[in-house]
Amino acid sequence: MIAAIALIAVACNKNQKAVKTLEGNWNATEFMVTEGELTVNYLAFGFAVQMNFDGCKLKNDEFCNMTTTITFDGDTDTEASVYRVTNDGERLEQKENLAATTIQSIDIVELTKTTLKLILVEDETTTNITLEKE
Repeated sequence: MIAAIALIAVACNKNQKAVKTLEGNWNATEFMVTEGELTVNYLAFGFAVQMNFDGCKLKNDEFCNMTTTITFDGDTDTEASVYRVTNDGERLEQKENLAATTIQSIDIVELTKTTLKLILVEDETTTNITLEKE
């Protein structure tokens, strides 16, 4: 019983550490989408992507706020959503709002104080995003 409680506490600490590291503004330095044999580098086409993560004290099944801003050809689109970190800090789960039931799971490949690498796999499409903290 004590070992199970200790294991849960360690997992929560890793998730909370990731949330604390994510807090702030991140700018994409790579945004590659691969579908089948075709890979597109969206940043090469002039897209700019910024993600802002609010830090919060993450409890079981709670979400924190985030915004994603995409700029292209003079137009800017900002989308608010919520996120949480799971799987010992290795997965970012995002959904449209707290009431939404559909959760998008994104693998955290690397998370340091300055670098965030994410991979999203949906059907036959793989998105690789690398971001640097402001």
